[in-house]
Amino acid sequence: MMQGRGVKQGPLPGSPGAIFRGMALLGRGRRDGMNCFGATADSVLTALAPRVALWLVGSLLTLAHAPTAINGTKILLSLCLVLAPTLVTHQLAQLWGRQALWPRYITAALWCDWLVLFIMLGTVAVLGTVLGMALPRGIGAIGAGVILNGVVIVYNLWLTWFVARVGLALGAWRAVLLVLAIVAVFLALSELSVVLPPHYAPWQDFLAMPPPESR
Repeated sequence: MMQGRGVKQGPLPGSPGAIFRGMALLGRGRRDGMNCFGATADSVLTALAPRVALWLVGSLLTLAHAPTAINGTKILLSLCLVLAPTLVTHQLAQLWGRQALWPRYITAALWCDWLVLFIMLGTVAVLGTVLGMALPRGIGAIGAGVILNGVVIVYNLWLTWFVARVGLALGAWRAVLLVLAIVAVFLALSELSVVLPPHYAPWQDFLAMPPPESR
């Protein structure tokens, strides 16, 4: 007699259906979401490809619009920020003896970055309107933006920590150290772009603030 007939099989790890399922599970704090991702070099490259493609398209559009030195710095910095988490976590995985776990971990981490973007876009329209009406007039829009950015940043940090802890089998404090290392590299690269010519300050773009000379 045949066994297992009628048992519904889930999507294969690394397939589009499994990736979306894994993102949803990890995004809710479910450890089993890690099993939905592939653990090969091809899986890593597939997860990295959309980010690089988006960077390339954005770079070409930016240069076509205004081929200036400041935009060249923006493009170079954005590429460094895209690749930095992959390089930093790979070094830490080697240091902690987690090389075998790294491919599946970084694949999950790269895909889950899109989850943060989806959540941000989904909440801005709803919560932005609610907060803008609830906060005092005059600071409604600014206050709503600050609150929403804060919520997204906190969730992003938590998700980065959780995926690292599950994917690399880390303790809580080592996962915190990994998150801090990524943040430190981001801050160092951003500060370097301010110090070196043409002195691009990425935080002005992030906060949508005009440069001092235009105020």
